Amino acid sequence: MKRLDLKSAVLALSMLMIISSCSKKEVEPVTPDPGNPEVPIDPPTTPTPKPLTFFYAGYKYNADFKTADRNAILSINDSLINLSPNTRSDALAIAAVNTKEAHVTGYQMAAGGKKRVAYWKNNRISYLTAAGNFNSGTSINVIGSKVYVGGTKDHSGYYGLFLWTNGVESRKACCLASSTLTSITESNGKPVLAGRFNSNAHMFKDGYAIALAGPNTYADYVHAIGSDIYVIGKENFAKDGDAAMVWKNDVQVFKMLLGGSATDVIGTMSGQDYYYVANFYNNNKGTAVVYKNRTKLYQLNPNQSLAATAIQVVAGKVYVLGNYLNGTKSTAVLWTNGQPKVLFAESKKIYLNDFVIRN
Repeated sequence: MKRLDLKSAVLALSMLMIISSCSKKEVEPVTPDPGNPEVPIDPPTTPTPKPLTFFYAGYKYNADFKTADRNAILSINDSLINLSPNTRSDALAIAAVNTKEAHVTGYQMAAGGKKRVAYWKNNRISYLTAAGNFNSGTSINVIGSKVYVGGTKDHSGYYGLFLWTNGVESRKACCLASSTLTSITESNGKPVLAGRFNSNAHMFKDGYAIALAGPNTYADYVHAIGSDIYVIGKENFAKDGDAAMVWKNDVQVFKMLLGGSATDVIGTMSGQDYYYVANFYNNNKGTAVVYKNRTKLYQLNPNQSLAATAIQVVAGKVYVLGNYLNGTKSTAVLWTNGQPKVLFAESKKIYLNDFVIRN
């Protein structure tokens, strides 16, 4: 073996010390490079959507859903609340601003077969009128701190159309038959209503009743986008039959022939899209067809006799409320994208008029 001289030994010892020093340094963490596919990256977490709360308004009947022998009810998801268990009444329209607070309007009967406009906040009742022959709440909305209730009330020997804002009454039209208020919104801080006056579709704005179309027309839904007011309803075109209509600022902007005579067209909007369900009744059978703009989406349960009563669009899903009809009996149903779910079986004797969804 060849001997190492002193100089070589010192050099070897220095190299060993350097190597030893390097091995004792901490290893620096490596930051993953998003552009490097070889470095795994944890996928982003998807937030869990808040559960939806469904509010329903309607009535419970004794023997026949078509008679006046009924009592108003509210249902929040699966929780049923009897709003007027001992007095004949009906809950016709509902609104909600959160998942716990329901606002309902309709009527409660009084002595002599007369009615009072009723407003319920959850299950607490207030009366907006005295008893009258034609008194009833028919539409409701809650916007900010304002509760709007639209309805009818005896006036000048017949009845007029009225709006109550936090209980304060204002008259919208008087006093012709075939008149009602169906929907309420707000534009530039002022209420705008849709409905029917003397058999004609109308919009009620800034103290004026504005006719949208001629006789035998209906306005069901009103919606504001900025200063523009949209109304969805129905019009008859003689030989062409009925059509779903949209008016923008009292000018027709949309017409969709329905291929027959519809009893009503119930609408809503999501963004700039029109969604509506048309009810038909022929040969003692009710049918309902759902549309988006000019596209027919589907018919609801073709083998059942039914009537749709309300429509909502939430997170891209189309919800339609209605009832199967079987002689004197009804079954309350909710359709989600055309798929039915029975809410109250026929044995429960419940008919639902309206609903709203909140999350």
